[in-house]
Amino acid sequence: MITGLSSYLGWEEPQHKKGCKRSGWDVHYRTEDHQYRSTGYGEEQPQHKCADEDCDHGTGFSRLIVRHVCKGCGAALVISAEKTPETRVEETSTRVLGYGLPPRQVAGLLLWPAHPWLRIGMLDAEEPHDFVVTRLKVREVTPETVVGQLTLGRGKLNGLVWTALAVPSADGGRYGLGQVRFVHANDGRGGGGKPLRTVNAAARWIAARLAEQPETAGAA
Repeated sequence: MITGLSSYLGWEEPQHKKGCKRSGWDVHYRTEDHQYRSTGYGEEQPQHKCADEDCDHGTGFSRLIVRHVCKGCGAALVISAEKTPETRVEETSTRVLGYGLPPRQVAGLLLWPAHPWLRIGMLDAEEPHDFVVTRLKVREVTPETVVGQLTLGRGKLNGLVWTALAVPSADGGRYGLGQVRFVHANDGRGGGGKPLRTVNAAARWIAARLAEQPETAGAA
């Protein structure tokens, strides 16, 4: 499941060796077809006997390999996985992912574009992305800098509304999924406050909840 928060959180980055001055990596990928599953020495290759006629597996499989190499320090990371319709290679863009686009400043907050919960027709929508929210001057979205989340949804008459979550909870809030839980929620339809029919209105609602806190939540 791809959510707004998972567009930014939970990802790992290859690490250069100590003292390396390069920040980038040479990245390549390839597919190796007709691979066979490992067996013990002298054992016969197991035969695939699934009765499902739509099953994509077989005795052999295709392996996808992604290689990261730093030619400066010599660090390398090789990732391999079985290539299936669910683990496909997909050429896309930041416009689809949301991640990689610059944040938007609204109501004294930064709104970072993220992959939308509602995906159908997303690129034809006026607002094609969900948003992860941080305070100003934040350079990177981390669990410590997140202060809110905006998710596009549908109202009672099928109009667009924004579900808003605000104020991260250190001991596990009531709302949200993933690494960050929140204290306050507005379903965009009037539950939890006024209806939120625009991004600006939803951002202002989050800013108001943050302003109510006795201590700064999610400060950079």
